[in-house]
Amino acid sequence: MQDADLASAAEQLYALSPADFTAARDEKVSQARAAGDRDLARAIGALRRPVVSAWLVNQLAREVGDRVAELVALGEALRQAQQDLSGERLRELSVQRRQLVAALLAEARRVAERDGRAAGLQVEREVEATLQAALADAGAAAAVRAGCLASPLSYAGLGVGEADAVAVARRAAAPRKAPAPEQAPAKQKAPRRERARGRRPAETAAEREARLAAEAEERRARQAEAEAERRAARIADAEQAVRRAADDAAAAAADLDEAERHVASARAAQESARRQVERLDKELSQAVGEESRANRAVRDAQRAKEAAERAADAATRRLARAETAARRLG
Repeated sequence: MQDADLASAAEQLYALSPADFTAARDEKVSQARAAGDRDLARAIGALRRPVVSAWLVNQLAREVGDRVAELVALGEALRQAQQDLSGERLRELSVQRRQLVAALLAEARRVAERDGRAAGLQVEREVEATLQAALADAGAAAAVRAGCLASPLSYAGLGVGEADAVAVARRAAAPRKAPAPEQAPAKQKAPRRERARGRRPAETAAEREARLAAEAEERRARQAEAEAERRAARIADAEQAVRRAADDAAAAAADLDEAERHVASARAAQESARRQVERLDKELSQAVGEESRANRAVRDAQRAKEAAERAADAATRRLARAETAARRLG
């Protein structure tokens, strides 16, 4: 079986709709068996039908590969900025990350609607988790770009969860390791003549002592290697925690900057409203003064009118008396 044959089959199968996957896979298994390649038939038969979220990510890799490549490049830049502990660069890249992930999620919804599939909240969460895993881990990024996911990915700090979900093109048919010479059965080291007789040659005391010493040294080496691996894992975990904390700090700083801008804008609006209130208070005071003066003018005019009315009445009475006196004289 050639890895390229399995990768090609996976590339074709994972481009299909999940509803068409199983029948197409079985057909390829039959073709491989007919060609006499049982290993390829077995490997193709092991390919799993993709869940909806994985299928959507596979379609993103095919339909908007440039945006997925941009996501991969952004993940590399983020990891470099985390290693450099560059807060300003992390803030800038974190904004780009949110925008790019949002754009890819919108594209995934479009693909789902076009195919008549309901991309619910859980599916969107799985798609987003896979995109975030591609941002955090180079292996996950390669799997997403390959477009052969069977299930969504998730990043758990030390690597990608769901190890069997990564692209088949990256994990197809790894060559089997031959046993190390020191792990071969003891009878293989015996002379051919002794093997033919079915027995081992006698071991001298010096040889036994040397063998036991070698085995003890090998055990110590394995223990030291295992301890080194555990220590490396702890260091990697700690480094990842630092990077994630730096990323969270950068995001929090960006949120703080945005909140400060909102506060400054609100304070400016508050100051503008205060000035407007002061202006209106001043205008109100002026209007109240003008109203008071107008009221006094109205009262003065009313009193003048009343005095004029009294004067007119008095003049009318005098005129009447004068006319009466004139008639009497005439």
